[in-house]
Amino acid sequence: MKLLFKKIPVVFYLSLTLSLFLLYGNDSPVYDQDEAAYAGFAKTMFETGDYLTQSFPFSEPHRKPPLHFWLSAISFQTLGISEFSLRLLPSLWILLICLLTYDSAKRIYGDKTGLFGFLILATSLYFPLNGKIALVDSLLTFCETLGFYSLFRLLPKQHIQTYPWILLFWLSVALGTLTKGPPVLIFLGGICFVFLFFQETRKIVFLLKPWFFLPLSLLPLFYWGYLVWQKTNGELIRWMIDWYILRRAANPVFGQSGPPGTYLLLFFISLFPWSFYLPKALKEIWNRIKETYDHFRKKTNPPESINILLLGGLLFGWIFYECLMSKLPSYPLAVYPILAILMAKIVSESKMKWKAAILILAIAQSLAIVFIILPLLSDKRRDTIASANHWNRNFPIGTELLTIQNLALPSLAFYTNHPIRETELSQLQNLKKETILLLDSDNLLIVKTLGIRGESLGPEFSIWAYDRNKTIKLSLYKIW
Repeated sequence: MKLLFKKIPVVFYLSLTLSLFLLYGNDSPVYDQDEAAYAGFAKTMFETGDYLTQSFPFSEPHRKPPLHFWLSAISFQTLGISEFSLRLLPSLWILLICLLTYDSAKRIYGDKTGLFGFLILATSLYFPLNGKIALVDSLLTFCETLGFYSLFRLLPKQHIQTYPWILLFWLSVALGTLTKGPPVLIFLGGICFVFLFFQETRKIVFLLKPWFFLPLSLLPLFYWGYLVWQKTNGELIRWMIDWYILRRAANPVFGQSGPPGTYLLLFFISLFPWSFYLPKALKEIWNRIKETYDHFRKKTNPPESINILLLGGLLFGWIFYECLMSKLPSYPLAVYPILAILMAKIVSESKMKWKAAILILAIAQSLAIVFIILPLLSDKRRDTIASANHWNRNFPIGTELLTIQNLALPSLAFYTNHPIRETELSQLQNLKKETILLLDSDNLLIVKTLGIRGESLGPEFSIWAYDRNKTIKLSLYKIW
């Protein structure tokens, strides 16, 4: 028996532990607004069989290319509609990213560094949380990491058959673009652009045959876009181009903006407690940049191919987004595995006392998050469930609720059994009798001021909109 346990690699136990961390407590209420909106799109697709139209109350700004929604709908069909089934695949993506990071670091610097690379990603403050919330970012980051790993395996010293990794690279591009569009092209395309400046890596770009495989990898996205264009008369595609490309290049989204250097500061927070090693990793990055600069200016020996790959990933996974006005925390997720590899090298070479102390702190932090912090937040996010359950019990399934304002509460729409439709304030006078309005306290006052007679149905519910840090009081009002 002891011999059997000795043969099982340490990374297996780490993977098992991370899986338990990612899956524990994943039946908590969905988060407003993004996760609830994505869950709503998937739920609607599953229930209607329409996998092209993205329609769900209070969710218009969250429409995206469809792969994440399709996979969530398949998960609903297989395991039933629940928070756990919604978050199962994002947990898997985060686990696979950690394993790819482990194998990359192991092949570059050895098994010890690989294990620390896994641990840095798995126990840092922010990264593993992406496996406990069903956003598109975990799938996108997996596609980006898979493409990065494929490029790594194509480097000259790997001595392997190239075609499986070429196909895997372009598969990651195809899936990544079908998940969120341009980011995977920026990251992987940017690395390939850097490759062109160095003789040793330039041949990898030609090996990839982008003139043939790039159009082929974009075909699923374009075909989906064609079908959606036909179905929506171009509305959804025009909106996506404007919202996700034109606006984000020069303007902040949802008020989240910051100067260059914002993500650098974020790394010190999000990689805690391993960010203690971040300054040394940044110094290592700077030394590699100087080496590359000297190669071009002083005609010194070219940098190693692995350094070119890492610097290309840092440039287009991090620095590129520092230059944008819009600053969402998820933008540089693809660079976390690269930072983990560089930091793991430093950790594996550091003194045992510091390593042990930081590892204990990281484990304590992870336990506190999963057993204390997330359960507390879960209890505070049950307001929309309570109101939806009350209305589900007291009104027939399918009773339409009209609202005259975007309440920005897709979680409420996800849990209720009643369709919610928005209408204009100017249309209130034309509504039929027996119409039921879903109103907050301000709009209820407006309705009564306009002289629209009716009656309140049931109690008023106070809902904490934690994404805006305000309380909304909702009630149903039936027109006479």
